[in-house]
Amino acid sequence: MKKSILILSSAIAIISLSAFSYLTTPKECNIEKETVKAPKLPFFYDYGTRFGGITKTEIQNATSVKDFFPEEHVKRIVSYKKLSLIIIEKERQTDKRAYSKGPKLSAAQRKILLAADYSTSFNLRADCIHRSPETGELEESFYSPHLTIVPEKEVEYIEGKEALLSFLIENSKKEKKAAHQLEKLRPAKLHFTVTNEGKVANVYIGNHSGYEPIDKKLTELIYKLPGKWQPAENAKGEKVDQELVVSYGLEGC
Repeated sequence: MKKSILILSSAIAIISLSAFSYLTTPKECNIEKETVKAPKLPFFYDYGTRFGGITKTEIQNATSVKDFFPEEHVKRIVSYKKLSLIIIEKERQTDKRAYSKGPKLSAAQRKILLAADYSTSFNLRADCIHRSPETGELEESFYSPHLTIVPEKEVEYIEGKEALLSFLIENSKKEKKAAHQLEKLRPAKLHFTVTNEGKVANVYIGNHSGYEPIDKKLTELIYKLPGKWQPAENAKGEKVDQELVVSYGLEGC
């Protein structure tokens, strides 16, 4: 009898421990997982020409893709399908365009480029067959540099680039902090012209950041820059206007 009672007591104890273990150990499906937010991308400030610069003198002497493309790219191209020249205005491609079928610029393409003023941006795209630098095999490809026509002596902010960016950063902290919380923040471009008299003019937003208050704030700050500008000069030493672009928000095109 005592033996039976002892066995029964042991069974009850084992069942009780199992039940306790079940009740005190939460199931995986009941655990509320912590949401881990992805790290925010850094807020970006920079300024310069819209795209890589090419002077009017270089434009006047240009006759083929070798005058625009890096040499290592030109060497890879075996044959050309189409060479497209497209003028870009206010961040958009325009109807000012012309085409050719080989590496040389057509008369129409040269006419467009020779007529273009300083600060004009354009895309020169070569659709081609090239030899892959990785495999050595022939394959379809394209090269598509974007360039901006710049004066032979470019405009200069006398206090220096770092001083200009520091002024914008220090005076837009509030708007930057608020903008950086937005999921829709985008790469933004603010265009402005430094006239031949060294004054800021024609300020406008090319690409909006997705947060209007910082677009507005930076527009105001460009007009309030405390330093002075040394105007750009052409090949003859004459002072000319030059457009610059402040990039901010997320880094990108």
